[in-house]
Parts: sequence; C-alpha cells; structure tokens
Amino acid sequence: MEQAAQPSAPVAPMIVEQPLQSPKGVIPSTAPVIKVALLLPLSGDSVAVGNAMLDAATMAVSDSYLTVPSNQIHSQIVLMPKDTGNIPADSAKAAQEAIDQGANFIIGPLFSQSVQVVAPITRTHNINLLTFSNNRAVAGNGVYTFGFLPEEQVNRMAEYAYLHNLQRVALLAPNDSYGGKVKETLIESYTLKGGIVAPAELYAPSPGNIDAAVGRLSAAYNNLTEDRRFQAIFIADGGNQLRNIVSSLKKSKIDLKKVKLLGTGLWDDSEIAKVPELEGAWFPSSPPEPYKIFEKRFMNTYNYKPIRLASLAYDAVTLAATLTMATTNATITPEQLTSPGGFISPANGLFRLNADGTAERKLAIMEVTQGDFKVIDPALINF
Repeated sequence: MEQAAQPSAPVAPMIVEQPLQSPKGVIPSTAPVIKVALLLPLSGDSVAVGNAMLDAATMAVSDSYLTVPSNQIHSQIVLMPKDTGNIPADSAKAAQEAIDQGANFIIGPLFSQSVQVVAPITRTHNINLLTFSNNRAVAGNGVYTFGFLPEEQVNRMAEYAYLHNLQRVALLAPNDSYGGKVKETLIESYTLKGGIVAPAELYAPSPGNIDAAVGRLSAAYNNLTEDRRFQAIFIADGGNQLRNIVSSLKKSKIDLKKVKLLGTGLWDDSEIAKVPELEGAWFPSSPPEPYKIFEKRFMNTYNYKPIRLASLAYDAVTLAATLTMATTNATITPEQLTSPGGFISPANGLFRLNADGTAERKLAIMEVTQGDFKVIDPALINF
C-alpha cells in the first residue's frame, strides 16, 4: 500500500535586510541653533541689492539642508538679517545689535567702509566676519573678504593675455581706488613677465573725461610704429561706462580690428554681450555653469533675475551651513574657514579663504561671442 504523502513544513519567506534610509532635509528637533547675522543694505540707496542678496541667502538655507540625510544634520543655522542702511555707522549699530541677540557668526557687510567700523566690534567679541567686500585692505585678524578681488582678476587676465602674445597693453581705468589697484597690479604683473603697460590712462566718470583719455590713447597708438603699438586695451570698467568707452574708441583712430579688448569681472553681465564691438573680447570670471544653475533656481523661486552679487550671499550662507551642519559647536573657527583644500561653492565654483583673510578663487577666461559668453580657458579644479 502506497504511503500517504507527508505535508511539507511551511517555508518561511525570505527576508532581505534593507538598510534604513534616513530622510533628507529634516532637521532634528534637538539640533542646536547657530545664529548667523546677515548685514545687508535693506533700506537706502542700495536696497535693491540688499533685498536680492537676502533672497539668495534665504534660498541657501533651504537648499543646504534639502539634500543631506537627517542623521547627518547636527545643528541648524538661523539667519538674522540686519539693515546696514546708508552710512557706516548704521552697519556698526546693526553688528552690535546682532551680537547682543546672540549672533555666533556674521556675514556682511557689503562695503569696505562699513567693514572698517564693524571689524573692531566683531574682534572685541571674538566673532569671525565674512564680508562681501573685495578690498583686501580690510582683511585679516578675523575678517575674511568674500568678494572677487580685482588683483586676482587682473593677474588671471594678464597671465592669459601675455601667454597669447599680447605683450604690449594699454590701460583705461577709472580714477578711483578700484582703478588704482587695477593699474598697480597690471603694471606689476606685466613687468614681471617682461611685457609693457603703456599708456595707462585714468579718467573721471564722465563722457568728456573718457573721450579725453581715449584721445591720449589714440595719439600714443598712432605715433608709434606698427611693431611698437599696444596690442590690447585693458578696460577696468563695466555697465554704462563701458558702453561710453566703446563708443569713444569707435570714434578714435585706434584700429580695433588689430587691438584685442580685455576686461575684468565687471564684464560678467549679459548686457555686455549685446555690445557688437566687444565680440571677441576676453575677461576673467568664475565658471559660468554653476552660476547659470543658481540663476535659474533663483528665478524659479522669486520670479526675477538676480544681480550678480546675490550669488555671493548664496555661497556665503551655504558655507556657513556646511561648516556647522556636522557639529553641535556654536562657533565657526578660523581653522574651519581656512581649510587648505578650499570649498566648492554652488554658484561660483572653487575658492578658499587664506590666513590673511583674503579669498582665493579659480577663474575661467571668457570670450564675448554673439550675444553670449563662452569659456576659452577653464578654471582649475583644485588648488
């Protein structure tokens, strides 16, 4: 007789252990707050600039945490916007108020005159200051400049131009502290390479003075033999003044088909690309792709186009969030700020802060094309 089949023992379903995925962007309720003051002109002559920078800073707080697993977020920054008004004394008042309210770190102010009155206050309280100024004279002893240094832009442009056989250049620059720095740096840079900067013309900001400066350039150009004429003109101005200069150059006896036009980061403005006479000109800039991503994100969020300075606020707040997120420490130390490898900022690419308080950036060389810019020499990707 056939034996009845025995019922088989139930088979347990196979369970594959899955790693737990931490949700992203959720700040734990136990995360300590780190107060970051943001000193900006939220009234007065520069209110539009200040408001755009505040919008960018606010967006940076959100973006900084969104992509980070919650179990890696150990603290959170809270922005404390403070109005620096129209005069340096307002910046000093704003800084003191922020410190009295518990600020652990200060970003801003925008102008170097304001930094000069704020810095003694932050130093007294041992609070580090990351300013948007591009004036290296205010840097050091707990003050870090985050703006694009004109000296660095000039050196980058000079290096590229000289290596591309533009060994004799002329200069047109405003007769102010910015123009003076550009002149000093360009002459020093070219002299070290064996090149020549002549003539170097400074002008007061009016069409008449610009015409006179261009006239002197034209006289120098045409009084020299072909092999001694300058091969490029370095123009340290932007906006409407640059248009005035181009208009004056068109009327001059300088052959612009034979002379390359060179600029600074002030040319990093889409309106500049619409000036036909600037097609083929070169200027230094941060890598364009990160900025385009920032600009698109900003426009989608706020429905208006950001000014270029807004990207610095975005990057500065991102840096503060990055340095504090992984720790419960309430301060941002000089050692953190001056990490030798630097940081990749989301809007402007690679930078690092030096012990002397200056920012060092890797810049690309851009060429003006028909209504746009293109990279002709990429920024380096490490220090």
